[in-house]
Amino acid sequence: MQRPLIQAESVLHHFLGISRALAGQLDFQSMIDAVSEEIRFILPHDHLDVSLLLLDGENHLQAYESGVHTAWGDFVYHPLPIVESPIRTLLLGEVPYLLSDDATLDPRFQFPGAFNHPIFDANLRSRLHVPLRAQGEIIGALSCSKHSACFYTEDDVRHTQHVADLLASYLYALRQTDQAKKLEIAQAQIRAREEGLRLGALRLTEELENERQRIGMDLHDQTLADMTRLHRRLGRLQLQGSLAGAELRPISQALQESMQELRGIIDAVKPTVLQLFGFEEGLEDLLLRSVRDSGLQIATRLSDSTDGAANELAEPQKIALFRIVQEAVNNAIKHASPQSIDVHLSCHLGQLALTIIDDGLGVLDEQPQDSGGIQNMQVRAQLLGAHLRIDRGPDGRGTQVHVSLPLPMMPINSALAKEA
Repeated sequence: MQRPLIQAESVLHHFLGISRALAGQLDFQSMIDAVSEEIRFILPHDHLDVSLLLLDGENHLQAYESGVHTAWGDFVYHPLPIVESPIRTLLLGEVPYLLSDDATLDPRFQFPGAFNHPIFDANLRSRLHVPLRAQGEIIGALSCSKHSACFYTEDDVRHTQHVADLLASYLYALRQTDQAKKLEIAQAQIRAREEGLRLGALRLTEELENERQRIGMDLHDQTLADMTRLHRRLGRLQLQGSLAGAELRPISQALQESMQELRGIIDAVKPTVLQLFGFEEGLEDLLLRSVRDSGLQIATRLSDSTDGAANELAEPQKIALFRIVQEAVNNAIKHASPQSIDVHLSCHLGQLALTIIDDGLGVLDEQPQDSGGIQNMQVRAQLLGAHLRIDRGPDGRGTQVHVSLPLPMMPINSALAKEA
Protein backbone atom coordinates (compact mmCIF):
# COMPACT_ATOMS: atom_id res chain seq x y z
CA MET A 1 0.00 0.00 0.00
CA GLN A 2 1.44 3.32 -1.09
CA ARG A 3 1.73 6.05 1.56
CA PRO A 4 0.04 9.39 0.82
CA LEU A 5 2.40 12.20 -0.11
CA ILE A 6 2.97 14.89 2.51
CA GLN A 7 2.63 18.43 1.25
CA ALA A 8 5.75 20.60 1.53
CA GLU A 9 3.84 23.17 3.60
CA SER A 10 2.81 20.45 6.06
CA VAL A 11 6.40 19.19 6.31
CA LEU A 12 7.60 22.74 7.06
CA HIS A 13 4.84 23.14 9.65
CA HIS A 14 5.95 20.02 11.51
CA PHE A 15 9.62 20.98 11.27
CA LEU A 16 8.69 24.23 13.03
CA GLY A 17 6.72 22.14 15.53
CA ILE A 18 9.86 20.11 16.26
CA SER A 19 11.78 23.33 16.88
CA ARG A 20 9.09 24.58 19.28
CA ALA A 21 9.00 21.21 21.08
CA LEU A 22 12.76 21.38 21.68
CA ALA A 23 12.51 24.66 23.56
CA GLY A 24 12.96 24.28 27.28
CA GLN A 25 13.80 20.55 27.24
CA LEU A 26 16.70 20.03 29.63
CA ASP A 27 17.27 16.27 29.45
CA PHE A 28 17.49 13.70 26.67
CA GLN A 29 14.42 11.62 27.49
CA SER A 30 12.13 14.63 27.84
CA MET A 31 13.44 15.93 24.54
CA ILE A 32 12.75 12.65 22.68
CA ASP A 33 9.26 12.41 24.17
CA ALA A 34 8.53 16.02 23.22
CA VAL A 35 9.55 15.74 19.54
CA SER A 36 8.34 12.19 18.88
CA GLU A 37 4.77 13.18 17.96
CA GLU A 38 5.86 15.98 15.63
CA ILE A 39 8.33 13.63 13.93
CA ARG A 40 5.57 11.02 13.53
CA PHE A 41 3.76 13.25 11.01
CA ILE A 42 6.89 13.41 8.84
CA LEU A 43 8.19 9.91 9.60
CA PRO A 44 5.53 7.49 10.86
CA HIS A 45 7.11 5.10 13.38
CA ASP A 46 6.28 2.53 16.01
CA HIS A 47 9.69 2.98 17.65
CA LEU A 48 11.96 6.04 17.65
CA ASP A 49 15.33 6.24 19.33
CA VAL A 50 18.36 8.48 19.55
CA SER A 51 21.74 6.85 20.17
CA LEU A 52 24.43 9.16 21.55
CA LEU A 53 28.15 8.50 21.72
CA LEU A 54 29.56 9.08 25.21
CA LEU A 55 32.55 11.31 25.94
CA ASP A 56 34.16 8.55 28.00
CA GLY A 57 37.04 7.75 25.66
CA GLU A 58 35.91 4.12 25.53
CA ASN A 59 33.46 4.20 22.56
CA HIS A 60 30.21 3.55 24.40
CA LEU A 61 26.75 4.83 23.58
CA GLN A 62 23.45 5.49 25.31
CA ALA A 63 20.00 5.18 23.76
CA TYR A 64 16.81 7.16 24.48
CA GLU A 65 13.62 5.78 22.93
CA SER A 66 9.99 6.63 22.39
CA GLY A 67 7.09 4.37 21.44
CA VAL A 68 7.76 0.65 21.91
CA HIS A 69 10.08 0.08 24.85
CA THR A 70 13.03 -2.23 24.19
CA ALA A 71 16.18 -3.37 25.94
CA TRP A 72 18.03 -0.61 24.07
CA GLY A 73 16.48 1.83 26.55
CA ASP A 74 18.56 0.20 29.31
CA PHE A 75 21.69 1.67 27.71
CA VAL A 76 20.87 4.89 29.57
CA TYR A 77 22.10 3.13 32.72
CA HIS A 78 24.41 0.53 31.14
CA PRO A 79 26.10 2.02 28.06
CA LEU A 80 26.72 -0.34 25.14
CA PRO A 81 30.12 -0.66 23.41
CA ILE A 82 29.83 0.58 19.83
CA VAL A 83 31.27 -2.71 18.51
CA GLU A 84 28.11 -4.48 19.78
CA SER A 85 25.65 -2.01 18.26
CA PRO A 86 23.66 -3.26 15.23
CA ILE A 87 24.28 0.15 13.61
CA ARG A 88 28.00 0.33 14.35
CA THR A 89 28.89 0.92 10.67
CA LEU A 90 26.80 4.11 10.71
CA LEU A 91 28.20 5.33 14.07
CA LEU A 92 31.74 4.76 12.82
CA GLY A 93 31.05 6.74 9.65
CA GLU A 94 31.50 3.76 7.32
CA VAL A 95 28.09 4.25 5.64
CA PRO A 96 26.00 7.44 5.09
CA TYR A 97 22.75 5.82 6.30
CA LEU A 98 21.10 2.45 6.89
CA LEU A 99 17.76 1.59 5.27
CA SER A 100 16.31 -1.89 5.77
CA ASP A 101 13.06 -3.37 4.42
CA ASP A 102 13.17 -6.16 7.02
CA ALA A 103 15.78 -5.94 9.80
CA THR A 104 14.89 -9.43 11.03
CA LEU A 105 16.40 -10.80 7.81
CA ASP A 106 19.07 -8.13 7.16
CA PRO A 107 22.60 -9.58 7.60
CA ARG A 108 23.96 -6.08 8.37
CA PHE A 109 22.31 -6.26 11.82
CA GLN A 110 23.32 -9.85 12.48
CA PHE A 111 26.97 -10.43 13.36
CA PRO A 112 28.73 -12.20 16.25
CA GLY A 113 28.27 -10.21 19.47
CA ALA A 114 25.56 -7.91 18.07
CA PHE A 115 23.04 -6.66 20.65
CA ASN A 116 20.18 -7.11 18.20
CA HIS A 117 17.53 -9.12 20.06
CA PRO A 118 15.23 -6.04 20.50
CA ILE A 119 14.74 -6.15 16.72
CA PHE A 120 13.20 -9.59 17.04
CA ASP A 121 11.54 -9.12 20.45
CA ALA A 122 9.69 -5.97 19.32
CA ASN A 123 9.31 -7.09 15.67
CA LEU A 124 11.03 -3.96 14.32
CA ARG A 125 11.15 -4.90 10.64
CA SER A 126 11.35 -1.66 8.64
CA ARG A 127 14.27 0.39 9.95
CA LEU A 128 15.86 3.69 8.94
CA HIS A 129 19.01 5.13 10.57
CA VAL A 130 20.83 8.40 9.82
CA PRO A 131 23.81 10.01 11.59
CA LEU A 132 23.59 12.93 14.00
CA ARG A 133 26.42 15.36 13.23
CA ALA A 134 27.71 18.34 15.19
CA GLN A 135 30.98 20.24 14.92
CA GLY A 136 31.77 18.10 11.88
CA GLU A 137 31.70 14.85 13.85
CA ILE A 138 29.18 12.03 14.26
CA ILE A 139 27.77 12.25 17.79
CA GLY A 140 25.10 9.55 17.41
CA ALA A 141 22.23 8.34 15.27
CA LEU A 142 18.50 8.91 14.81
CA SER A 143 16.53 5.69 14.20
CA CYS A 144 12.93 5.03 13.12
CA SER A 145 11.28 1.61 13.01
CA LYS A 146 7.94 0.13 11.90
CA HIS A 147 6.46 -3.30 12.58
CA SER A 148 5.52 -3.73 8.93
CA ALA A 149 8.12 -4.58 6.30
CA CYS A 150 9.14 -2.42 3.33
CA PHE A 151 7.74 0.76 4.89
CA TYR A 152 10.54 3.35 4.46
CA THR A 153 11.90 4.54 1.12
CA GLU A 154 14.84 6.54 -0.16
CA ASP A 155 12.65 9.67 0.05
CA ASP A 156 12.32 9.09 3.81
CA VAL A 157 16.11 9.09 4.15
CA ARG A 158 16.23 12.74 3.08
CA HIS A 159 13.45 13.78 5.52
CA THR A 160 15.04 11.78 8.34
CA GLN A 161 18.43 13.43 7.77
CA HIS A 162 16.79 16.89 7.90
CA VAL A 163 15.17 15.96 11.23
CA ALA A 164 18.51 14.62 12.49
CA ASP A 165 20.28 17.84 11.50
CA LEU A 166 17.62 19.83 13.35
CA LEU A 167 18.07 17.74 16.51
CA ALA A 168 21.86 17.35 16.41
CA SER A 169 22.88 20.81 17.65
CA TYR A 170 20.42 20.64 20.55
CA LEU A 171 21.56 17.12 21.45
CA TYR A 172 25.20 18.21 21.26
CA ALA A 173 24.55 21.09 23.65
CA LEU A 174 22.63 18.81 26.03
CA ARG A 175 25.45 16.26 25.93
CA GLN A 176 28.08 18.90 26.73
CA THR A 177 25.92 20.26 29.56
CA ASP A 178 25.34 16.76 30.91
CA GLN A 179 29.07 16.03 30.79
CA ALA A 180 29.83 19.31 32.58
CA LYS A 181 27.28 18.46 35.29
CA LYS A 182 28.79 15.01 35.76
CA LEU A 183 32.28 16.50 36.02
CA GLU A 184 31.07 19.12 38.51
CA ILE A 185 29.36 16.44 40.61
CA ALA A 186 32.52 14.31 40.55
CA GLN A 187 34.67 17.30 41.50
CA ALA A 188 32.23 18.26 44.26
CA GLN A 189 32.41 14.72 45.63
CA ILE A 190 36.21 14.83 45.52
CA ARG A 191 36.21 18.23 47.26
CA ALA A 192 33.81 16.92 49.90
CA ARG A 193 36.01 13.88 50.52
CA GLU A 194 39.13 16.05 50.67
CA GLU A 195 37.42 18.49 53.04
CA GLY A 196 36.24 15.61 55.22
CA LEU A 197 39.75 14.20 55.32
CA ARG A 198 41.20 17.64 56.01
CA LEU A 199 38.80 18.32 58.87
CA GLY A 200 39.38 14.85 60.26
CA ALA A 201 43.13 15.32 60.05
CA LEU A 202 42.83 18.77 61.63
CA ARG A 203 40.85 17.28 64.54
CA LEU A 204 43.49 14.57 64.85
CA THR A 205 46.19 17.25 64.83
CA GLU A 206 44.34 19.10 67.57
CA GLU A 207 44.11 15.93 69.65
CA LEU A 208 47.78 15.19 69.10
CA GLU A 209 48.67 18.75 70.05
CA ASN A 210 46.60 18.45 73.22
CA GLU A 211 48.39 15.21 74.02
CA ARG A 212 51.77 16.83 73.38
CA GLN A 213 50.85 19.61 75.77
CA ARG A 214 49.66 17.15 78.40
CA ILE A 215 52.97 15.31 78.13
CA GLY A 216 54.79 18.63 78.39
CA MET A 217 52.94 19.54 81.59
CA ASP A 218 53.54 16.05 83.04
CA LEU A 219 57.25 16.32 82.26
CA HIS A 220 57.37 19.78 83.80
CA ASP A 221 55.38 18.98 86.92
CA GLN A 222 56.78 15.52 87.62
CA THR A 223 59.96 14.50 85.76
CA LEU A 224 61.67 17.89 85.71
CA ALA A 225 60.67 18.54 89.31
CA ASP A 226 62.16 15.18 90.36
CA MET A 227 65.38 15.88 88.46
CA THR A 228 65.60 19.34 89.99
CA ARG A 229 65.24 17.89 93.51
CA LEU A 230 67.88 15.27 92.72
CA HIS A 231 70.24 17.96 91.41
CA ARG A 232 69.78 20.02 94.58
CA ARG A 233 70.33 16.96 96.79
CA LEU A 234 73.56 16.18 94.97
CA GLY A 235 74.61 19.78 95.54
CA ARG A 236 73.93 19.49 99.27
CA LEU A 237 75.88 16.21 99.50
CA GLN A 238 78.77 17.82 97.69
CA LEU A 239 78.76 20.74 100.16
CA GLN A 240 78.58 18.35 103.15
CA GLY A 241 81.53 16.37 101.82
CA SER A 242 79.55 13.11 102.01
CA LEU A 243 80.84 12.25 98.52
CA ALA A 244 84.00 13.36 96.78
CA GLY A 245 83.42 16.46 94.67
CA ALA A 246 85.36 14.93 91.77
CA GLU A 247 82.87 12.03 91.69
CA LEU A 248 79.81 14.26 91.95
CA ARG A 249 80.88 16.87 89.42
CA PRO A 250 80.31 14.79 86.22
CA ILE A 251 77.03 13.44 87.61
CA SER A 252 75.84 16.94 88.44
CA GLN A 253 76.92 18.23 85.03
CA ALA A 254 75.16 15.40 83.18
CA LEU A 255 72.04 15.99 85.23
CA GLN A 256 72.15 19.71 84.45
CA GLU A 257 72.45 18.98 80.71
CA SER A 258 69.54 16.52 80.89
CA MET A 259 67.41 19.14 82.61
CA GLN A 260 68.27 21.68 79.92
CA GLU A 261 67.37 19.21 77.17
CA LEU A 262 64.14 18.36 78.97
CA ARG A 263 63.20 22.05 79.18
CA GLY A 264 63.82 22.27 75.43
CA ILE A 265 61.44 19.34 74.86
CA ILE A 266 58.82 20.95 77.08
CA ASP A 267 59.15 24.27 75.22
CA ALA A 268 58.82 22.45 71.89
CA VAL A 269 55.66 20.52 72.78
CA LYS A 270 53.98 23.31 74.73
CA PRO A 271 54.25 26.78 73.16
CA THR A 272 52.94 28.56 76.25
CA VAL A 273 53.86 32.06 75.03
CA LEU A 274 51.75 31.50 71.90
CA GLN A 275 48.74 30.44 73.96
CA LEU A 276 49.09 32.99 76.74
CA PHE A 277 50.08 36.13 74.84
CA GLY A 278 49.10 35.63 71.19
CA PHE A 279 50.54 34.65 67.84
CA GLU A 280 52.95 37.54 67.26
CA GLU A 281 54.42 37.28 70.77
CA GLY A 282 54.74 33.50 70.33
CA LEU A 283 56.70 33.96 67.10
CA GLU A 284 58.92 36.60 68.68
CA ASP A 285 59.71 34.28 71.59
CA LEU A 286 60.38 31.43 69.12
CA LEU A 287 62.90 33.52 67.17
CA LEU A 288 64.72 34.66 70.32
CA ARG A 289 64.93 31.16 71.83
CA SER A 290 65.97 29.49 68.56
CA VAL A 291 68.84 31.91 67.98
CA ARG A 292 69.88 31.88 71.66
CA ASP A 293 69.97 28.07 71.80
CA SER A 294 71.94 27.84 68.54
CA GLY A 295 74.79 29.93 69.95
CA LEU A 296 75.05 31.73 66.57
CA GLN A 297 74.98 35.45 65.87
CA ILE A 298 71.80 35.76 63.80
CA ALA A 299 69.74 38.93 63.45
CA THR A 300 65.97 38.34 63.57
CA ARG A 301 63.09 40.59 62.64
CA LEU A 302 59.36 40.07 62.97
CA SER A 303 56.84 42.37 61.27
CA ASP A 304 53.04 42.10 61.44
CA SER A 305 50.83 44.29 59.26
CA THR A 306 47.68 42.27 59.97
CA ASP A 307 46.49 44.04 63.12
CA GLY A 308 46.57 40.72 64.95
CA ALA A 309 44.49 38.83 62.35
CA ALA A 310 46.31 35.57 63.10
CA ASN A 311 44.75 35.53 66.55
CA GLU A 312 41.33 35.16 64.87
CA LEU A 313 42.34 31.70 63.65
CA ALA A 314 41.22 28.56 65.45
CA GLU A 315 43.69 27.25 68.02
CA PRO A 316 44.76 24.21 65.90
CA GLN A 317 45.42 26.53 62.95
CA LYS A 318 47.55 28.88 65.03
CA ILE A 319 49.57 26.01 66.43
CA ALA A 320 50.04 24.44 62.97
CA LEU A 321 51.24 27.79 61.57
CA PHE A 322 53.53 28.19 64.57
CA ARG A 323 55.00 24.73 63.89
CA ILE A 324 55.61 25.63 60.21
CA VAL A 325 57.55 28.73 61.28
CA GLN A 326 59.39 26.67 63.88
CA GLU A 327 60.41 24.11 61.24
CA ALA A 328 61.47 26.79 58.75
CA VAL A 329 63.56 28.67 61.34
CA ASN A 330 65.18 25.47 62.63
CA ASN A 331 65.96 24.38 59.05
CA ALA A 332 67.61 27.72 58.33
CA ILE A 333 69.70 27.65 61.52
CA LYS A 334 70.68 24.00 61.12
CA HIS A 335 71.45 23.89 57.40
CA ALA A 336 71.93 27.40 56.00
CA SER A 337 74.17 29.36 58.46
CA PRO A 338 72.23 32.58 57.88
CA GLN A 339 73.14 36.03 59.16
CA SER A 340 69.49 37.10 59.37
CA ILE A 341 66.00 35.58 59.53
CA ASP A 342 62.91 37.69 58.80
CA VAL A 343 59.30 36.69 59.48
CA HIS A 344 56.50 38.79 58.02
CA LEU A 345 52.72 38.55 58.46
CA SER A 346 50.36 40.28 56.04
CA CYS A 347 46.77 40.13 54.74
CA HIS A 348 45.60 40.33 51.14
CA LEU A 349 42.18 39.56 49.61
CA GLY A 350 40.97 37.62 52.63
CA GLN A 351 44.18 35.59 52.86
CA LEU A 352 46.68 35.54 55.71
CA ALA A 353 50.21 35.42 54.30
CA LEU A 354 53.19 34.36 56.37
CA THR A 355 56.72 34.60 54.94
CA ILE A 356 59.98 33.38 56.47
CA ILE A 357 63.13 34.61 54.70
CA ASP A 358 66.76 33.81 55.51
CA ASP A 359 69.95 34.90 53.74
CA GLY A 360 71.82 31.65 54.26
CA LEU A 361 73.17 29.00 51.89
CA GLY A 362 69.71 27.95 50.74
CA VAL A 363 67.71 25.06 52.16
CA LEU A 364 66.81 23.97 48.61
CA ASP A 365 70.53 23.42 47.94
CA GLU A 366 71.12 21.55 51.19
CA GLN A 367 67.77 19.71 51.47
CA PRO A 368 65.67 18.17 48.67
CA GLN A 369 61.97 19.04 48.50
CA ASP A 370 61.08 15.60 49.86
CA SER A 371 63.22 15.90 53.00
CA GLY A 372 61.58 15.26 56.36
CA GLY A 373 61.48 18.89 57.54
CA ILE A 374 60.05 20.22 54.28
CA GLN A 375 57.54 17.37 54.11
CA ASN A 376 56.40 18.21 57.66
CA MET A 377 55.72 21.80 56.59
CA GLN A 378 53.84 20.64 53.49
CA VAL A 379 51.68 18.20 55.46
CA ARG A 380 50.82 20.84 58.09
CA ALA A 381 49.89 23.29 55.32
CA GLN A 382 47.63 20.70 53.65
CA LEU A 383 45.88 19.99 56.95
CA LEU A 384 45.28 23.70 57.31
CA GLY A 385 43.89 24.02 53.80
CA ALA A 386 46.79 26.42 53.21
CA HIS A 387 49.12 26.86 50.25
CA LEU A 388 52.85 26.49 50.95
CA ARG A 389 55.60 27.54 48.56
CA ILE A 390 59.36 27.28 49.07
CA ASP A 391 61.57 29.40 46.82
CA ARG A 392 64.98 30.96 46.78
CA GLY A 393 65.16 34.21 48.69
CA PRO A 394 65.46 37.70 47.22
CA ASP A 395 68.31 38.07 44.71
CA GLY A 396 68.61 34.29 44.60
CA ARG A 397 70.14 34.09 48.07
CA GLY A 398 68.87 32.02 50.96
CA THR A 399 65.40 30.56 51.22
CA GLN A 400 61.89 31.98 51.29
CA VAL A 401 59.01 29.97 52.78
CA HIS A 402 55.59 31.42 51.96
CA VAL A 403 52.31 30.20 53.51
CA SER A 404 48.86 31.59 52.72
CA LEU A 405 45.47 30.50 54.05
CA PRO A 406 41.96 31.96 54.05
CA LEU A 407 41.08 34.07 57.05
CA PRO A 408 37.85 33.23 58.89
CA MET A 409 34.85 35.39 58.02
CA MET A 410 34.60 38.14 60.59
CA PRO A 411 31.13 38.78 62.06
CA ILE A 412 29.64 42.07 60.86
CA ASN A 413 29.40 43.49 64.38
CA SER A 414 33.06 42.70 65.05
CA ALA A 415 34.13 44.29 61.75
CA LEU A 416 32.15 47.45 62.52
CA ALA A 417 33.61 47.58 66.00
CA LYS A 418 37.17 47.39 64.58
CA GLU A 419 36.44 50.12 62.06
CA ALA A 420 35.01 52.29 64.84
